Amino acid sequence: EIAKHFDPEGEGYEVVEEAIYTMTGVAWYINDMKRKHEHAVRLQEVQSLLINWKGPDLTTYGELVLEGTFRVHRAKNERTLFLFDRMLLITKRRGEHYVYKTHISCSTLMLIESAKDSLCFSVTHYKHPKQPHTVQARTEEERKLWSHHIKRLILENHQAVIPQKAKDAILEMDSIPKYRYSPERLKKAVSQSEDFNSFQGRRQSGV
Repeated sequence: EIAKHFDPEGEGYEVVEEAIYTMTGVAWYINDMKRKHEHAVRLQEVQSLLINWKGPDLTTYGELVLEGTFRVHRAKNERTLFLFDRMLLITKRRGEHYVYKTHISCSTLMLIESAKDSLCFSVTHYKHPKQPHTVQARTEEERKLWSHHIKRLILENHQAVIPQKAKDAILEMDSIPKYRYSPERLKKAVSQSEDFNSFQGRRQSGV
């Protein structure tokens, strides 16, 4: 509000501008710390409610990014998914508890988006593509949110160095019907995205 009464070219405006920048940063930091704290509390809660889990403490898999309950495609069953920085945990709800079904490391995770159903997507280990876990989101927005973060984590956990432009292009490939995202096909996806960007550039320049 103070800045609105200042002439951007006048004396003292830089001080007000710096104050706005500083306080915005403080507010962002507070919100980020609050979010991380809430996620950490929720992670401990999930850990205490998880049945038949034989792995290490869930905190070793990084921050809890997303959680959601999905219908299993063509079945009445439901699965609750927990997406961590380094692992996707698949469980079945039993009352207040979560029964462990399986987990997939993000470094070996494959995402398959359905061309026939905009609400469905499949996740599997890229070495076992014929054993997918296909789930159905409640809305297309929810499906897009999960697809985006799964693709992001596949990229972040990939061992090779991937150019940022290629990462951005892959994350924006929502319009491609039925596409597989996995470590094995990442190089192919990168080359396809670069070819696509090259084609777009030629088209815009009239070549």
